[in-house]
Amino acid sequence: MNLSAMLSSFIPEIHFFKDDEHRFNLGATWVDNEGLKDYHNLELRYVRNSERLALINGSPQPDGSWAYVETEGLIHRISADRAQAFMEKTHEQATIMCGMIDRLREAGALDPVIGTEAAPA
Repeated sequence: MNLSAMLSSFIPEIHFFKDDEHRFNLGATWVDNEGLKDYHNLELRYVRNSERLALINGSPQPDGSWAYVETEGLIHRISADRAQAFMEKTHEQATIMCGMIDRLREAGALDPVIGTEAAPA
């Protein structure tokens, strides 16, 4: 048995790569004296979902949800229930704001401001 074959069973081959499903793979492979491999791998996947991006930039889906696809292919989604709850809450807040604007207008707080310059007497 040569020294390199003996050492390969103790010293692993290290790997790190990104696969087709955008998962990061980090691991090591040990090769024993008979050439059999013992493969260890850790897969990490970065996941991001922005409901705000789905609503602002996305489009409605047949099931009532909203989805937005970034140029890199990352998909942002909001479910139909969450989108409906957001619309109801936004409607409620808009109704309150309209009432506030009406009361400000009645109080004269939204009247146009006339700009003048002070002149010494």
